Amino acid sequence: MFKQVTIIGTGLLGGSFARDLREHQLAEKIVGVCRSKETAELALSSRVVDVVLPAKEAVIGADLIVLATPMQAMLPLLNELDGSISASAILTDVGSVKTDLYNQLKQHAPQFLNQFVLAHPIAGGESSGVSASKVGLFKDKHVILTPTSEVNEVAVQAIQTLWQQLGARVRSMSLQEHDAIFAKTSHLPHVIAFSLVNFLSKQADKERLFDLAAAGFYDFTRIASSDAEMWRDICITNRDQVLLALDGFQEQLSTIRQHVADTDQDKILGYFGEAKSARDTGLLKKAEALAKE
Repeated sequence: MFKQVTIIGTGLLGGSFARDLREHQLAEKIVGVCRSKETAELALSSRVVDVVLPAKEAVIGADLIVLATPMQAMLPLLNELDGSISASAILTDVGSVKTDLYNQLKQHAPQFLNQFVLAHPIAGGESSGVSASKVGLFKDKHVILTPTSEVNEVAVQAIQTLWQQLGARVRSMSLQEHDAIFAKTSHLPHVIAFSLVNFLSKQADKERLFDLAAAGFYDFTRIASSDAEMWRDICITNRDQVLLALDGFQEQLSTIRQHVADTDQDKILGYFGEAKSARDTGLLKKAEALAKE
């Protein structure tokens, strides 16, 4: 059990993490740092945290500090808190990009590298804010750790054990592998969803289009309701990998566009069939296997 956990950013992920800590009795005291008075009041009234404090006060005495802010806010925040964070405290995050954060730490805040365990819980949703947080968000979800050569192994083990106690499936991989994988499987789909909604919203008959859209459209574009600031930061901090993913997807769009332009029924059928087979033998079987565990 941690004596004091300070969570900077009590939104969906930070708030859910706090709720799980309380549910599993893994922290004696949970301190929150909130961006607004309204968020602070809700976090306190719903017992997400025990107390809300300004960041510099909140980290004093903490043996675990969790950064649950947009990616580009993390380094400025750490520089602001330098001198207030105990050298024995463990630092971790819930961000979706790892290489950029590590490089920023190495260049501008190397003093934190030995105590910072880079982590990414693969959980969330289109809703944001403390009101969207809930107990059990991370149960049976993957949490990726990307330990670096500088970080203390004791800290890594502590974070791994903590996530496992919350019911998560913990895996480790390199910074580069992490960013390449999630650029394709998470960052790209969000960009596509945002783009599709923007495309339709700019049509002259947009109200009619949205009114007549079927359930599949709402399922596909659900993630376009995600926090815009967070996804802006992900695209900026994982720029190279997101661009590679976009280029690869553009090639696929060009391929199917050509098949349609050529009225090539066999190639269209083959293209769609290949995708169906890949999904049925990959994603669906994986989902079924996880459900049986």
